[in-house]
Amino acid sequence: MTDDTRVLTWAALLGKWTQFAQAAVALPTDGEGGRWRDAVPAIITLQAVTHALGELDELDHDERPVAIDRAEILCRESVARLNELWRGESLPEEVGELITDSRIAFEMSANAGVEWHVTSDRLKTPHPADLGEKLGAMGFAGDLFLPSPGVPLFKGSVAAFARGPGGSPPTEDEAKAIEAFLTRRGGKISTPERISTPRQVYRQLDFATGRITRDLVIPMNEDLPPGQPLLVLAIDSGRACSVSPEARGGGRIGAVKVEVFRPDGAAPEPA
Repeated sequence: MTDDTRVLTWAALLGKWTQFAQAAVALPTDGEGGRWRDAVPAIITLQAVTHALGELDELDHDERPVAIDRAEILCRESVARLNELWRGESLPEEVGELITDSRIAFEMSANAGVEWHVTSDRLKTPHPADLGEKLGAMGFAGDLFLPSPGVPLFKGSVAAFARGPGGSPPTEDEAKAIEAFLTRRGGKISTPERISTPRQVYRQLDFATGRITRDLVIPMNEDLPPGQPLLVLAIDSGRACSVSPEARGGGRIGAVKVEVFRPDGAAPEPA
């Protein structure tokens, strides 16, 4: 979004909120009309925070965690006010939708990060102990998911996910260190892509034959599917995690098809 577009968008929203506030003045001060009248500040705050969360990437990385915390406080205060106004009764559908939209926007902003994909036929990485030390020296304070050591991933699969505090992307130097680790054994990866929800890769088997059927790429907030997760949490809030030693024999696995989960309930599509 350009600066001009951003100004126009906020100007349009301000106009709508102003009209809404002006119309509310004509409402009665008691009963259902009184509730809507008293709900105006909370409704406008929720809408403003929801739209502002979509622009957090415009902030400096060190400002993002504070902005996320402030957004959470504003959302909680507004939701509490709305629930108080309709205490003992069901919230109007429109109010419930506003609350849902704000929660989704908050969760997406807080969980955002960057994702790398495998672009070579296969990719296999070593144990990440030295990468953890390197990122620790850089001051990386976020989360990092990496391939299980020695377990091959295939073209189209997620290779790694990283996020800084408050859902900020890793710095340029941190990203370069992660990319150097991922490609250390000759595999190739995409440029990092900004995403709102981290994804996991599950290796699924035909239990009748023991053969691998596919690798399924699926958001981590979806229901847990069957299979073996292939990405491990290597760094949690800046702290290195215990990661199992490198698996042996992974090179004997033949090519595995990679499919991507579709949230609309349709069949997964090829990566």
